[in-house]
Amino acid sequence: MSNRRKLRRRKKTSTGRIYVAVIMLFMIGAMMVQMINLYQKNQEYKKTEEALEAQLDSAKEKQKQLEEQEEYVGSDEYIEKEAREKLGLSNPDEIIFREEKN
Repeated sequence: MSNRRKLRRRKKTSTGRIYVAVIMLFMIGAMMVQMINLYQKNQEYKKTEEALEAQLDSAKEKQKQLEEQEEYVGSDEYIEKEAREKLGLSNPDEIIFREEKN
């Protein structure tokens, strides 16, 4: 009888081990799926980050151009150019030649 009891205990023990192994495999599978999802999200975030960095670089370049334009607009050269073009003004020591209309 004692041999039969040992055999039953071994069967119960091996069945329990099988259940534990199946549960562990299920948990490992679930963790793998989560890891894949997180990897994909990470890749999407990297692409978004690259796009935002490109936009930031573009905005910085535009800001630099606007600062240069602001500096130019405040210069005497710009004011003189606009006065010549829009108002037709000239310096007192300049001679202006105009075409005759036929």
